[in-house]
Amino acid sequence: MKNRIRQRIMHWIYAVACLIMIAGCKHHERVPKSYIQPEEMKNILLDMQAAQAYVDNMPYDSLHPRQEKLKYYYQQILELYHLNHQQFMRSYEYYVMHPVIMKMVYDSLLADVKRRQVIVDSLLIKKRFQHPIEK
Repeated sequence: MKNRIRQRIMHWIYAVACLIMIAGCKHHERVPKSYIQPEEMKNILLDMQAAQAYVDNMPYDSLHPRQEKLKYYYQQILELYHLNHQQFMRSYEYYVMHPVIMKMVYDSLLADVKRRQVIVDSLLIKKRFQHPIEK
């Protein structure tokens, strides 16, 4: 009998603790409209990561250092999204100050990259095993 009561009390404490933790999480935080919204921020960061990878794999060029090229590509990316450096940095700082939202953006970015990798891998496999006549 005592075990049963103790068990019920433990279940109740566990349930209350779970509710408190769930209520404490702000998974549904909204980004104010004055900042870049999460989906667009994800796309901008994805493009910036691609530019970084592209520049990192370029051969050395003493006339055009990599940092200059990267700065140029970043500027082009921001122009593509109709933003300037100050607008981007203001939004980026907002995301840095709200790590839960920033994590959601990066988790979404990672999922997008993985999804794209699956597509590329499937195309490469399909091409590799394509019948010679179909090529």
